[in-house]
Amino acid sequence: MVAEQRAIKIVVAVRIMSRVRTGCWGWLVAAAAAAVWALPACAQYPGHVNETQQQNGTHLRATAVLEYTGDLDKIKESRLVPIAIWDGMQYQPGGLYLAQPAPLAVVSGTQYELESAGKPQGFFNIRDAEDVAGLWIGVGSFEAPPAPKPKASRANSGHTYEVKDYDPDKPHFAHRPADEQNQGGSGENAGSGSGAGSGAQQADSDRPTLHSRAGGSDSDSSNAGSGSSSSSNQPDVDPDRPTFHRRSNASTEVPTAQPAIDPDRPRLEYKAPVDQAKLAKPDALFGLPADMNQIAGISDNSASDSESWAFSWANPDDENKMKTALEEIAEKAIAPPAPDAGSTSQPAHSAAHRKAHQAPPPPLPTLADEEFKTYSLSFGGGETMVLSAHSTGTPVKYVTIVAQPDFYGQAKVLLKEVTDDEDLDVTPRFKLVDAVDTVGNGRADLLFELRGKTYRQFAIYRIAGGMATQVFETQPTANQIAHSYN
Repeated sequence: MVAEQRAIKIVVAVRIMSRVRTGCWGWLVAAAAAAVWALPACAQYPGHVNETQQQNGTHLRATAVLEYTGDLDKIKESRLVPIAIWDGMQYQPGGLYLAQPAPLAVVSGTQYELESAGKPQGFFNIRDAEDVAGLWIGVGSFEAPPAPKPKASRANSGHTYEVKDYDPDKPHFAHRPADEQNQGGSGENAGSGSGAGSGAQQADSDRPTLHSRAGGSDSDSSNAGSGSSSSSNQPDVDPDRPTFHRRSNASTEVPTAQPAIDPDRPRLEYKAPVDQAKLAKPDALFGLPADMNQIAGISDNSASDSESWAFSWANPDDENKMKTALEEIAEKAIAPPAPDAGSTSQPAHSAAHRKAHQAPPPPLPTLADEEFKTYSLSFGGGETMVLSAHSTGTPVKYVTIVAQPDFYGQAKVLLKEVTDDEDLDVTPRFKLVDAVDTVGNGRADLLFELRGKTYRQFAIYRIAGGMATQVFETQPTANQIAHSYN
């Protein structure tokens, strides 16, 4: 009824506006009025509403970088640097979001799942947070990933198939093995089938029937069936999933929003101060040692499946071709400029002479510490290549290239960053950390460390539409973290 009334109003509005003014302008005004009247009718149905997502509240997903020395399973020193938090709508700085005074990303009890190209490598459990030179870091311990569950061995029962999760009250087309059919004794079904012949098999006591079974078994079985169905609808909680909240394993008290009180906090009292030195953290990493490793970490307040972002080349020759093309681009990017050909004020007849006697271009520099990685940043997506290297001359030049193959199979550069030791404070060095799903939408972004001479920061780049766009960048912080406890 409401829709019919709105349709009538639209027709009346069109007729009125067409009488007011004839010509094309009159029809345009009439169409605009009709569109305004039609908008509320089109917006009545909001679409499917995910009630589960509304009940869970805001979706928080934190991205961090674990920096450590030694092997991952035998870490000597480590620190977790928070990068960003996706709050469901936009990125928030991980080092400032909900700080009380420690930010939420490094609150004690938070667990991060460490990933390498999307593949889980273990967990990092934060037990304490520390503000070092204006940078909040998390200190904790590494936890190895759970061992895979052993597969159940198949018993050799003389048949070539196996019945899994068999429900006796559920109709099915598969025949059970003979050893399972013989179990259960000779009930009334077995007695009823005695006159069928000597070659007939024993009747299945659990087969579905169309008549009611005696003894009230129908009600019992229906109750049991309803109970099993209701319990099966509940998802199994994975105890090893990454969490983004305060864990309470030792206490059954209800957690509150107030953070735990630090027993070593400064106190305002009218008496002589006592020694309140901060606890030493011998396993915390300070400074930027040469053997420092980095791995990305994700902490989410809702469970999500991880996906590998590593791209598998179908032909190794294609990989070598693309790598060689990026190496040539990198060598030309850090090569010294060609010598000046001379002033253009000389006579025109000497141009051929200058070209014949022009000095050959300098040789291309040699790349060192070359790192070439290829990702598939979305499910079924193409390859995205990242090449990082530096020169061996003086001054040392650094280059980072992000490229994708075009329609003709040629490398198309999406991002190229070049700098040297003398200009690091103006143009930082781009160092790839990894491909990380920072939003939780099943699509990965590229996480870079931007390291200057006296500062460093992190940036997230999104590759889409043939472009590399920076979607988040942390505030610059001092890269020489003080050795406060060494």
